[in-house]
Amino acid sequence: MPKKACTKVFLESVSCTRRDLDTKKLSDYLRENNYTIVQSPSEADYIIVMTCGSTKELAAISLKSIEKLKKYNAELIVAGCLPETHESELRKIFPGKVLATKNLDAINEILPPATKQFAEIPDPHSRWERQNNQTARSVLTRIHAHIELMRKIDGFLYTNALKIVGKNIVHVTPFNRILPEQGQYYISISRGCIYNCTYCVIKKGVGPLQSKRPDQCVNELKAGLQAGYHSFCLEADDSGPYGVDIGSSLPQLLRKMLDVPGDFSIKLSHTHPEWLIKYQSELLDIFKQKRIDNILAPIQSGSDRILQLMARPYPITDVVNSLQAFRNVYKELSIGVDLIVGFPSENEDDFQDTLRVFDKVRFDYGILIPYSDNEGTKASFIEPKIPKKIVDQRMKTAVRYLRSQNYVTWRFGASPLAFYSR
Repeated sequence: MPKKACTKVFLESVSCTRRDLDTKKLSDYLRENNYTIVQSPSEADYIIVMTCGSTKELAAISLKSIEKLKKYNAELIVAGCLPETHESELRKIFPGKVLATKNLDAINEILPPATKQFAEIPDPHSRWERQNNQTARSVLTRIHAHIELMRKIDGFLYTNALKIVGKNIVHVTPFNRILPEQGQYYISISRGCIYNCTYCVIKKGVGPLQSKRPDQCVNELKAGLQAGYHSFCLEADDSGPYGVDIGSSLPQLLRKMLDVPGDFSIKLSHTHPEWLIKYQSELLDIFKQKRIDNILAPIQSGSDRILQLMARPYPITDVVNSLQAFRNVYKELSIGVDLIVGFPSENEDDFQDTLRVFDKVRFDYGILIPYSDNEGTKASFIEPKIPKKIVDQRMKTAVRYLRSQNYVTWRFGASPLAFYSR
C-alpha cells in the first residue's frame, strides 16, 4: 500500500527497557522516512504498540492495551515479544499485522515504501519516552523535555530527592519508568538468547544471540563521551554470553571499553549468573578499577533443586561466592537480582533457600516474581503446581522478611514484589 503524504503514526510501549530502545529505533526509522509521529491515537493512520510477553500478567497488560488501541480508526500493528510468546491469545482478539522483536526489519515491508531501511538506522542511545497527550504525566514529560529551565529544575529535584529516598529507587518498577533519566547513555551490545530455561518464553520473541562487534561498541562509547555523557548502560537480552557468536567475550569488551580515556562508569544489564562464575577471575580484575558500578544478576532461585528444574546451570553457592567477591573488591558496586517464587514443586525449604540468599548478599535492588505458567514451556508440565494461595503467602512472607532487613518494598495486586536498599 503506497504511503500517503504526511502519514501519521502513534507509538505506544508497554514493555521493558530493551523494547523501549526498539521503540525508539522504530521512531527514528519513521522520522527518517518522513512519517509524522503524533501524540494521540485518534490522529493516527497507523498505531504501533510494543508489547511484553515475559509472564502471563505482563502479557495480559499488553492484550488490554491492544483491545483499547484497536478501537481507533487506524491500522494497528502489534510489535514486540507478544506475537511470538502468546500468539494464540493475541490472535483471539487481533487478526492484523505483527512485528516480532526478532524480526523488526519487517517494518520495511509493513510500511512501504521506505527510502531508508530499518537496518540502516543506528541503534538509539536513549529510551523511547511516551510523549503523547493521553495522560497528565505524558503532557508534563513533553513540556519538561522542551523547556531548558524545567530540565534544570528536574535535575536539581531529582538529585536531592535521591539523597532522601535512596539512589537505588531508580532501578525498580514503577520508578524506572516514571523518574526522568539523568545523563544515561545506552549501548545495545547484543540481542537474543542462547538458553532454554524451562519457564521462559522470551527466546521465542527475541531469537538467537547476535552480538555487536566490540569495535562498534567502543565507537559508540566514544561518541557518548564526546557528547558529554559519563554514565553508560550496556543493554542486552542477556549480556553474559556476549561475543560467543563472534569470537569475543564480555570481559574482552569491558577491557576495550575501559581502555578508552575519560571519566565514565558502566552499568551491566541482565547478566546470566553462569557467566559471572565462568568469568569471575577476569571480572574481579575489571571490578577493581571501580568503573563498573552496577550489575543485574537474574539468579531466579536460591534452591539448587529448583535451579536444576529451571535449567539454570549453576550452583547457588558459586553465584553467591562470585557476587561476594565482586563486592569485596568494590564496596560501592550496586547489585540487582531477579528471583521467582512458586516455581512448580517448590516446597517451603526451597523458598527459604531463596530468602537465605539475602543473608549472604546485600542486594541493592531487585524483584521477586510470582511464577507464571506459560503454555508450552517445559515447566508447565512439571508437577505439582503451587496453589496461588500458597504463592501469595510466600510473597507476603518475603515482604515481611525484606522489611525486617531494612529493604524498601512494595507490591501491587498479583504483580512482582519490588525492593531496594537505601
